[in-house]
Amino acid sequence: MKNNEITTNTCALKGRNNKEFIRVEGTKSYKIKMNLNHFLNYNCTYFGSSYEGRIKSSQLLLGMKYKLPIVIEEKHEIIFFPTKSTNHKDCEWIALNNIYSYEKNGFSTLVTFKNGVKIPFNISIESFENQLLRASKLHLIIKNRKVD
Repeated sequence: MKNNEITTNTCALKGRNNKEFIRVEGTKSYKIKMNLNHFLNYNCTYFGSSYEGRIKSSQLLLGMKYKLPIVIEEKHEIIFFPTKSTNHKDCEWIALNNIYSYEKNGFSTLVTFKNGVKIPFNISIESFENQLLRASKLHLIIKNRKVD
C-alpha cells in the first residue's frame, strides 16, 4: 500500500495546512505532503471517478448541495464526510465505516474508531450527527441499488 491511497483501514484525513495533512491509517498516522483536496481527487480518480464527479453524484442522490459525503470507492463502500465546508481551510474528513462511537468533548466531538483509536475533531456534536446521517443515507442508497 502506498501512502497516497485511501484504504478500508483509513479512519480520517486531518488537515494541517494547504500543503500537507495527516492520514490516519489503522493505528498509524502518515504525514502527506499534498493538498488535501488534490489527495481526494487523486483517490476518487484512482477508483473510477473524479472528486467533482463524486460530489455531483452525492448532490443527485441526496438532493443536497453543501458539506456532502462522498463515495471514494464503491465496491468496499468507502465513504467519507467532511467536518466543515470543503472550501474551509480546517476541513477534515472522516471515514463512515470505521466509526465505532462518538461523544461530545467540550465544543468538539471525540470519535472512537473500530481499531480503538480516539481522535478529537473540531466539530460540534450536532453538526457531527448531521454529517453522520447524510453519510449513512448515502451509504444506504448505494447499498440498495447494488445488484446481487
